[in-house]
Amino acid sequence: MLATATGARADEVSAKPPELTRAFFQYGLSFTAEAVAYAGPICSSAPGAPCIFGSGGGVAARVGRRARTPWYFGIAYEFSKHDPSQLYRLAILQQLRFEARYYLLTSTKLQPFVLGAAGVNAYGNLWGIDTGGPGASIGVGVEALVAYAATVGLSLGYRVLGFTSFTDSGGTARDGGIAHVFGIDLSLETREPL
Repeated sequence: MLATATGARADEVSAKPPELTRAFFQYGLSFTAEAVAYAGPICSSAPGAPCIFGSGGGVAARVGRRARTPWYFGIAYEFSKHDPSQLYRLAILQQLRFEARYYLLTSTKLQPFVLGAAGVNAYGNLWGIDTGGPGASIGVGVEALVAYAATVGLSLGYRVLGFTSFTDSGGTARDGGIAHVFGIDLSLETREPL
């Protein structure tokens, strides 16, 4: 009977997430999908021409520091392939962002968070840069602890991406402006004590 009670107690203890008694170096990858809600002037300024910036998907790599407090600060690099309406052979959007997350600490292995980011982005054909500008995003997500040092996360975000004016590969002039994008990220991250 004592062994059963001790085993049950050990299960209860292991079901709780480890407390953050120290800071962690946290890093990982995520798969991302981005739906363009409004492409902005780079498409609307060229009447009759196909839109050069459509929805897409890609991969993001990130590194950061998870403090003993509910805060995470880090940097992320994301590249994603987008639909250019056949104006580019391979349209790539690149984003470099500084990110912050604020975790709503719970007594379970699931930890919801709110996030914010700011950085720069570039868009072009075959890893080239035809246009770019500043970008910012806000969002919400949840992180699940799958092992002491590994987490799986899902986040939804709203991004605004700035683009400068440029001329596309078909010779059409595209005005600069702001595009509005909704993104979803599925991430796998690990952490190491500092």
